[in-house]
Amino acid sequence: MKGFIYNAGGLSIPLEFTPGVPFKFECTEEECGRRVVIEGVVIEVSSREFTEVLEKVVRENPDFKRIQEINARRFIFKGRVNGKEADLPVESFEDFAERFLDEVLVIKS
Repeated sequence: MKGFIYNAGGLSIPLEFTPGVPFKFECTEEECGRRVVIEGVVIEVSSREFTEVLEKVVRENPDFKRIQEINARRFIFKGRVNGKEADLPVESFEDFAERFLDEVLVIKS
């Protein structure tokens, strides 16, 4: 599955993940403007738990206020970003596209 992890080192980082499977991802300074190392797992959670994580992120970084528009509130990242513990909202590319398009044709490979 592909998606965005929001507020990972202050960035929205696109990556590929499998829910429930731990991973490590590094975004280089050349790619992201700063080095960001993400280690942890994306898990499926209740809408309530997602909303709690999202609200905490927005309080800590108001630049992410726009993610309050997310409708499919089902995934969070739990782990470390640059060595610091983090719980962050995650949105699949499919859910992201559906927020901006009336009708989405998803081509799965």
